[in-house]
Amino acid sequence: MSLQVADVESVKRRLRFDYLGARSDPTSRVLDGYVSLLAHFHKQPLIVRDLIQDTANWVHRQFRLRWCMIGLRGPDGVYRYEVEAGMRPEAWARQKTKLYKSTDFAASAQNYKAGEISKISRVYLEEENQLYKEDEGVVNRPALLRSRRKADDETLEADFIDTLVLGPRDDLLGWIEYSGTLTGKFPDAMTIRYVEGIASIVAAAIVANSGKA
Repeated sequence: MSLQVADVESVKRRLRFDYLGARSDPTSRVLDGYVSLLAHFHKQPLIVRDLIQDTANWVHRQFRLRWCMIGLRGPDGVYRYEVEAGMRPEAWARQKTKLYKSTDFAASAQNYKAGEISKISRVYLEEENQLYKEDEGVVNRPALLRSRRKADDETLEADFIDTLVLGPRDDLLGWIEYSGTLTGKFPDAMTIRYVEGIASIVAAAIVANSGKA
């Protein structure tokens, strides 16, 4: 009985076919996004603001979220929103005026009540963080505030998730803040993991940029 021998051309065709199939997989599209963000490191100089704007745009689009904002620590040690994607202009104008301290991002912060998802991601629910009347303009759709949650995977208008951008020794450099999906659901666990990976890219860019003369 003769042994079957694989033709070398069929081996090459199979690998090429499998690769093309993988390129259309949703996970592969996420990797493409990572590659596009990492390409900013090839640019001289590396402009952090360009990177975080592209990050917000990509997160908003790739994961079909209603909005995404990214904030950074300024030279004065104060944390501010810097870029957005998907925000109503009037809401963004209000958000840009908000100032935060590092303690505001702690899971046990006094001013905000959070649910810990992981070391660097936490959820803030509308029911536990009621907005004052004068602050309602910071959300995209104020008329939907105070709706009732009908399921545990359903998002309300003022719900959001923060993923922290940490540098060496867990130094808080900034944060990525994002809403639920366009279908009114919370981002799934893998989406949160993907955003955590993106936060590492943003942190690396900030640290690399701060080390330049």
